[in-house]
Amino acid sequence: MARLEFENIYKGRILDNIQKLIKQVIPGIPISYDEHKGQESFLITPISDTFLDFASNSHIREYETQISFQIYSGSEFTRDKDLKRLTDIAELVKRTLFDNRDLELLEVTQWYNGNVSEIIYERDEEEREKNRVILTFECKSHEVIA
Repeated sequence: MARLEFENIYKGRILDNIQKLIKQVIPGIPISYDEHKGQESFLITPISDTFLDFASNSHIREYETQISFQIYSGSEFTRDKDLKRLTDIAELVKRTLFDNRDLELLEVTQWYNGNVSEIIYERDEEEREKNRVILTFECKSHEVIA
């Protein structure tokens, strides 16, 4: 039986590039794929990979990814500062993804029509000192079928 060769588009072109972009603009904050860590962190979660259409020898697919930033708020004295940090981070990530809405590296299109479709701010119900912002990023990519 022949070995099936493939490229993991979601991990290689989408998730890894989101992580690289965030690390370039906000280098000191840890990024993970399983859980939040420390005082503040990012969590990147793949949500969906949806077939949209055929194009000659490829599939056009849409990818949806959640990018969550969480911060632990301290006393009442620091809560206003933490809220500003939370909203600043959300705006910075949104702007970074907008500036890279059509991402090409080494003459290969990684994604196109990227957009932050939703931003949700929330406080953890059980641990009230945890605040987070969740950004939903959507983009399209071609998956070449050889």
